[in-house]
Amino acid sequence: MTLSRCYFFYVSTITAKQLHQETKAVLNQLERGESLVITRNGRTIGRIEPLTAPKSRGWADIMGEVWQAQKSVRAADRLPNSVLQERQRRRR
Repeated sequence: MTLSRCYFFYVSTITAKQLHQETKAVLNQLERGESLVITRNGRTIGRIEPLTAPKSRGWADIMGEVWQAQKSVRAADRLPNSVLQERQRRRR
């Protein structure tokens, strides 16, 4: 399946054959809040959208992995942030 960004939501493009053969996977995608565009012979023939809006993720959910990775790096191994250093230099 091909993913593309559309108005901040992922829209998967699937073929009519995939819809027929992988119905369970398609329904799982809908439950996750994804919209689906269906094609047949390379032409778009329809769109399936979930009835409910996808759960909005808070900032903590979005950044959780990043923060966890930052905590796992030892202080001695951290590199200084060059952007912040340049800002500080300009303020002096």
